[in-house]
Order: sequence, then structure tokens, then C-alpha cells
Amino acid sequence: MATRRTDRPIQLLTAISRGCGLTSDDFDSYAASREAIIEQTETIAATLEEVGIQARDQGRDITLVGELTGECERITGFRRLHLLPEFAQRHRHRMIRRLSFFLEHCTRGRTCRYAVATSGQRVPWHGDLKGRRAEFLNRINRWSSEARRKYGIEVLYRGDNDTFCRAEGTTTDGVNLHADLVYRPTRRLSPDDWDRFLKWSRDRLGGVHWRDCGALRNASAVVRYVLKLSWGREGLTADDKADGLVGIDELTPDELAWYYHATLGVTRVKPLRAFQTFCKSLSDNREEIRWVPGPGGKRELRRVQRPRLEPRPPAAARDGQPILLENIVLGRTAAHPRFSSVCEPCSIVLGFTETPTTELGHSGFNMIVTRRDQAARWAERNTQRLQEAARLTVHCVTSDSPSEIPSCLPSPESEDLNHLPSVPSLPSDTPAQAIQHEGQAPEVYKPTMQDFEQLSAFYREVNPRLNDAQVRASVMACGPFWEGPIGPVVEKMRAKFNRNRKTDPATTTAARPRRMRLADPVNDNAFMAFYSAA
Repeated sequence: MATRRTDRPIQLLTAISRGCGLTSDDFDSYAASREAIIEQTETIAATLEEVGIQARDQGRDITLVGELTGECERITGFRRLHLLPEFAQRHRHRMIRRLSFFLEHCTRGRTCRYAVATSGQRVPWHGDLKGRRAEFLNRINRWSSEARRKYGIEVLYRGDNDTFCRAEGTTTDGVNLHADLVYRPTRRLSPDDWDRFLKWSRDRLGGVHWRDCGALRNASAVVRYVLKLSWGREGLTADDKADGLVGIDELTPDELAWYYHATLGVTRVKPLRAFQTFCKSLSDNREEIRWVPGPGGKRELRRVQRPRLEPRPPAAARDGQPILLENIVLGRTAAHPRFSSVCEPCSIVLGFTETPTTELGHSGFNMIVTRRDQAARWAERNTQRLQEAARLTVHCVTSDSPSEIPSCLPSPESEDLNHLPSVPSLPSDTPAQAIQHEGQAPEVYKPTMQDFEQLSAFYREVNPRLNDAQVRASVMACGPFWEGPIGPVVEKMRAKFNRNRKTDPATTTAARPRRMRLADPVNDNAFMAFYSAA
């Protein structure tokens, strides 16, 4: 049976609109996690600034504006450093989405595996960390090249994972370098060849600790934080602390400054070979991997087409006077529970003000208002879809035990600005089971499981390309209009369908007509003319 393709790109407005107005059940945990990350980032940033290292980027005044709630939040800018949890979290989540999508759609059925390798002895505090790291990475690169040539093993990903230990008076005091590796065999290996590969890998990497961790089922198991914190969901465990490990937020200013200078400019996370080609194709095509609500409300990873960047206004006018930057709309986030449990997109605005004094500021404010109206329509449409799906929920009672068949959301392929058409009633020539008298409540026929099975079989016979979700949605949409057992109706419809198919056999194999999509009325490049004339 044909399945819906989820590896084709969709537009950014499509991804944003599908989740707008939906309620998130984990808002409290999301807010608590975000506050903890900001608190830890502020602590590390203050430690860096104590030794004269810039950690914040105060050059831009950026504000997030909620398009449903209207709430505003000024964003504290931090440098793009893996030492800072705020950036490390965004980078990790982005890499997890990319690797998860790659494992699902681009591995051609080959199982990927992952392993962990260490550099051996720890680097003591204020030692030659840069030289040890370069030697360690060179060994990994040579091992990767020879593994592909000898055993057909392709390495797809390498990520650093450094740990800090403070055990005074011992040789374990200092920094230990780890590397998380993802690889896959490009040809079939016998058990003996596989054992030889594992033994050869341990020797080729210099006799350091090497462990194959098995098949990779979840990308978050290998895409970890480069540096662990002392507490939090991704922080050190009790066993780690018992072994003398400390988090990046527990380092002294001198230790943190030494580690910063030793790792400055080093690539900490690196896609390789096929995965690197995949990531480059995303950048070349202006695409990103995002979580998008799918059928039934379940989220799925999709390729999202990013719009072209809007032109930035000039820093100074033609007469040399500086331009007051007001309400410069830089972009738009996906729908997420930022200010409440309701998911909403947020506009990213430079120099936000509700009382602009320039033409540029008024144009930007009008764009924000237009986006809020658009988000309100999206939220109303999604709410109506949920209510319609709840109304079409059919309760089916069998002879054994009562059961409930949950309703399923409409397919998201019916795109954004088109409201759902009304559902036609199912034709039936079966008389009603009871006649409603004046002043008497109507008696509604309750379909049985046999009714559902008969109608589902007929839908699959009419169109074999329908998947299970589409068949289930079609059956439940007809449920409220049933007046009696569906068997006679299905047989009558099947007989008519067979007669039509005999007279015109091409009716069932004709290609589907191309679906028309309406253009979105909001033009995110509304500043184009003004910028070009400035």
C-alpha cells in the first residue's frame, strides 16, 4: 500500500501554520528547562567575563513577539560558543533533527552503529590540550580512511565530548577527550571480519579505550553535549560526581580561561562523508529539518524550505546620518509554547517599539500586526479541525466489550489557507431502525465493528493507494450519517462501482489531478522596495 512521502520539502509557512494554536502538554517542563539553561549560561558567561573574555553580544536589540499572545521577550545575545549551554542546546537539537532524518530516509536500509573512543590519559590542567587534541583527531581521521578502504566502513559523524575531573594528587586530574562516532558498513561483513575490524580499530587508534555500542536507534544517544553541566537533565549523574567529575559551570576562572583558549576555533561537531553531503544539500537548498505536526497530531520530521533573507537596511543614510533602526523583522520562529501552553509563532524583531517614529518602523509594525492576524486565522482553523475531529469520534459497542475508535485529524496535505470542505453524507437505502415521534428523543444507530470492516474493505478496493489513516478517517467521517447496517449499502455501491469499472477500466488508474494551492496573502518581503530606495 502506498505511504505518504515525508522526505519532500514543504514551505516554512506550512510548517508554522500546522502547529499554530495547538496546546502543548509539556509547557511547564519546557519553561523550567529554558530557565535552567539561561541560568547556567549566565553563570558561565560571568566567569568568562571575570577573566576578560567576552561572552555576550550586546550589539543588537532583538525581541521575540508572540503572534497570538502579543507577549514580548528581549533576547540576551551570547556568543556562539559550545562553552555556553544556550548555544550548545540549540546546536545539539539542530544536529539531532538532521541526523534523525538522515537515519530514517538516507541510509538505504543499512543499519548505522556508534562507538566511543578516548584519547588515553587525561590532559592535566594548563597542559598541552591543543596538541593532544590535534593528535587524537589525526588518529581518528586516519582510522576512518583506512576503515573505508579495508572493511568498507563509512564514518558519518564525529562529536567531541570532554569531561573534567578534579582529583587532587592523582594522575586522573584534568581533561579527558572523548569522541562519539557514527558509522555504517557499505558491504556485508562476516562475523569473523567484524571481529577483526573491532580488534583492528582498537590497535589502529593507538590502544586507547574503544567500544562499539551497537546499532544506533536514537540520534540523541550519540549527539550529546560537548561539555556536561553539574546539574540538570543532561548534567552529571551521581556516579559521575562520585568519580570526581565536575561540570563546566564548576570550573574556576583560570581553568575555564585555559580551556577556552585551548579549544578556540576547533570544530567540535563534524558531519562526515554522506552525512556531510546531506547537510551541505540542506544549506544549498535553503532547507532545514523541523518537527511538524502530522496526521493524528503526531509530530514528524520534515524538510522545511526557508524563505530568502530579507535585505537589511543600510546603517547610514545617503547624507551620512545614522538611521534609527525600528521594527526590523528578521525572521519567524516555528510554533512553540513560548509564553503559554498554546503553541504560537514568534516574530524576531530588531529594535521593537510600539510607537515607531520612522517610516521603516511603521512598515515593520504593520507587518507584525499582519502576522498576528494571520496567526489568529491559523489558530482558529486548527481549533476547528480538532473540534471537528472530536465531533466525528465514533463510539462502537460490540457484543464482547465496548470499545472506542479515536478520530483522526485531517491530513496536513490539505494546505494552509484552504478550509476543510464539508463532508457529504453516506447514501443509504436502508430504512431507519426507529421512527422519531414528537417530543421523543431521536434514536441513533450505533455502528458495529462489522460495519467498519465492511466499509474499510470497500474503500481499499476503490482506491488501493489509500493508507490506513486515510481509510480510517473516511470511515469515521461517514459514521454519523448511518441509519442502519452498512452491509446492504456497501454491496449496492460495490455493484455500481464494478459496473462502471467494466465500462471504463481507466477510471481507477487515472492520475490524480494536481492540487491547487492558494498563495499566502502576507508578503514577508514587504521591505524590499523601501530598502532598495534607501
